[in-house]
Amino acid sequence: MRGLAAANKELIATVNQILEEDHPQTLRQLHYRIFSHGRVDYQNDIASYRRLSRVLTKARRLYRQWELNGAEYPPPADSVRADYIVDELRQPEQVSVWADAAEYIDCVRESYRRDNWQDQPYHCELWGEKATVLGSMRPIMRKYGITLRVCRGFGSAGMEDQVGRLFEDIDKPIIVFYIGDHDASGDLIGEDMHRRVEIASGVSFEMKRLAIHAEDIQAFGLPPQKIKDKDVRAKRFRKKFGRNAKTVELEALPVAELKRRVEKAIESLIDFELWNRQVMVQNVELTSIADFAEKMKAITSGRGLRPEAGL
Repeated sequence: MRGLAAANKELIATVNQILEEDHPQTLRQLHYRIFSHGRVDYQNDIASYRRLSRVLTKARRLYRQWELNGAEYPPPADSVRADYIVDELRQPEQVSVWADAAEYIDCVRESYRRDNWQDQPYHCELWGEKATVLGSMRPIMRKYGITLRVCRGFGSAGMEDQVGRLFEDIDKPIIVFYIGDHDASGDLIGEDMHRRVEIASGVSFEMKRLAIHAEDIQAFGLPPQKIKDKDVRAKRFRKKFGRNAKTVELEALPVAELKRRVEKAIESLIDFELWNRQVMVQNVELTSIADFAEKMKAITSGRGLRPEAGL
């Protein structure tokens, strides 16, 4: 990357160190980690965020060019792996299509997983205030087969109705883990959605907030911000957390810590004897799917066709 300022080179080196420790991350999460780590001259402001975005755009393009050129030598020092950074707001809506039935069966074989929660003592979900942490949460959700719902601010009537109808038919205790900003609105979003879904479902359930807590600001050296006085909920927030209370966004919490909390919370609900029994059943089912896949391949390739069938 010719002409790249020394400061930007240091910034890219820091980004690579952070991403090697924990990935994927969103641009906003990276912004907070760079600032909190204090490894380079970097401020918690819009100008620094925009600079980071520009530098990473060039660095990711450079990495992609290295891949297209064969990737036969170490990647350029000023490049950044594109797949280590996620943009949850620009994900495509794709239609599932296959070349033939055999390819579809292969897909089923790879994607099938049994619902290990069906005989667990609890129904569990994770709710988040914003989509900017989806990239770091998704691997955990896939690992444990957990539903992740994003409120995107205060949830909608459509969301409360959808979840309410689902919860209405669940005949076991429901526990929802919640992650959101520590500010005047973020402190209320989870509580608001909790109340609205209980009304919509006619079911009482427990909600546990995992992040962010007021004490996290000092414990992790998070960059605090002032309360927005224009927020109509500011008065309530000050009354609850103190006149000089500070706010902080969810993305500021170290990714590793957020993952640790979510995974620990989920595992605390699991009966692993029942869980492992479901895994054993799944392995038997996958073997049957694999056998069927091989038969389908034989049919579509002509190896399994009988002349008398007229095919």
